[in-house]
Amino acid sequence: MDENLTKEEHTKQTTKEYPMCANHPLMKTLFIGFLIFAGAYCAFYTVADWYMKKIFAPQPLPPRMEKMFKNDMREMDRMFKNERFIPQKSAGVIHLEQSKDAYKVLIDLRAFDNNENNVQVLTNGNLLTINGRTIKKSKHNEQISEFQQNYMFGNNVKLKELTKSTNGNYYIITIPIDNEEE
Repeated sequence: MDENLTKEEHTKQTTKEYPMCANHPLMKTLFIGFLIFAGAYCAFYTVADWYMKKIFAPQPLPPRMEKMFKNDMREMDRMFKNERFIPQKSAGVIHLEQSKDAYKVLIDLRAFDNNENNVQVLTNGNLLTINGRTIKKSKHNEQISEFQQNYMFGNNVKLKELTKSTNGNYYIITIPIDNEEE
């Protein structure tokens, strides 16, 4: 029986009642739970912070894209360099002169292969339309150039009585002015 008493004494000695302190099992469970929650919060905050910094930080990509756009624009400008001056060149093809009796439209035929058949003159009411077309063929390509110019006149112009003539490299269209209103 002594053996039984020693076991009971031994069990009494190992089981102690703990007041509220760090060694209490409930406190250990609460403290471990708090540590797990704090660790999960810190991990989530770190990952979320990395993500937010990545979103709102200035990226090196836009300056590279701007540089690429500028290079593309420079290349397009270089490609269309000669075509930039087409309106200035086309303005030199047709000249309009006004005198007391008539308007004269001078068309430079050199732009249209010195052929007056490549120039078409149409009238519609008080509107004069001049169309021109040139086809240049070479061994490897074919270039087609078309030109159109419109002139709108007042009611004092007789477009139905216009005359066409050729003088050297110029195709001259004469449009009489009605002077009866004076």
